Amino acid sequence: MSINDKLIELRDLMEILGYSDIRSVKNFCMENKIPLFNLGKRTYTVSNFLDLVIANEFGKNYSNGDEILKAINDDDKEELIRLLEAPTERKVREKYKTNGKNSPAADKLIKQLNEL
Repeated sequence: MSINDKLIELRDLMEILGYSDIRSVKNFCMENKIPLFNLGKRTYTVSNFLDLVIANEFGKNYSNGDEILKAINDDDKEELIRLLEAPTERKVREKYKTNGKNSPAADKLIKQLNEL
């Protein structure tokens, strides 16, 4: 993979970060030690530096941040769900099984909605 494929232009980074001012992006980069460099008339960084910032954030918020990032990089959705302890559709259905009956309040609401 060429280094060109890893370049992120400052304006693209601005969009990723949700900023509306280039100065804010530059401040973000300085605070997070993301190097910027000029190439021609544009300013760039290498995506690997942004990846490190993201990895650090995951590490702060999740004890298994490295494993989560690996699952994201490998596009392993099942592993990602397991790592995040997110319920899958099947688990949700099992946990919230209904016996086919609604509560009296729900029956009343459904009846009222059907009459409209």
